[in-house]
Amino acid sequence: MPSVFLKTYGCQMNERDSEQVARSLLDRGYQRASSEKEADVILLNTCSVRDLAEQKALRKMMNLRALRKKNPEVVLGFLGCMAQRKGESLEKEMKGLDLVVGTQKFHRVADLVDQARVARREGKPRFLADVGEEEGSERTIRDHTLTPKQVTAFVSVMQGCDMHCSFCIVPTTRGKE
Repeated sequence: MPSVFLKTYGCQMNERDSEQVARSLLDRGYQRASSEKEADVILLNTCSVRDLAEQKALRKMMNLRALRKKNPEVVLGFLGCMAQRKGESLEKEMKGLDLVVGTQKFHRVADLVDQARVARREGKPRFLADVGEEEGSERTIRDHTLTPKQVTAFVSVMQGCDMHCSFCIVPTTRGKE
């Protein structure tokens, strides 16, 4: 059974998005890895509100690429706000990256991960990016990964914002309200 390690940077919305991604991968037959070293797939759900958060995620991914020496089939991907903001430019910035998935495409992560795993297994890795806007994607935010004794969970009230305040990146990274 393939395993996935998912690390989240940033806000509660990112935590919620990671829960959705984890649920879709568990439903697809993946299991959660307790560390990056044990994982077949490593996904970093990223933040773009502050440059420091982006730099942490980029440094982490640079370090994770070393795992390919032991396991050349490990799939590495960025999700979330930084992935949305930087998009396909991350391929040039980060050699060996398998996927970049934006904030309106979390419901497609399991399919993209499966495609990336097949490509790596066949020795023909390719870069997959899905960061476009998708009308109605907010309706795909449903599933959680909850433990039996868990009494709290993040709930998504809205996905983006239409205000475009001069100081805020949310409309750029999260899309329309």
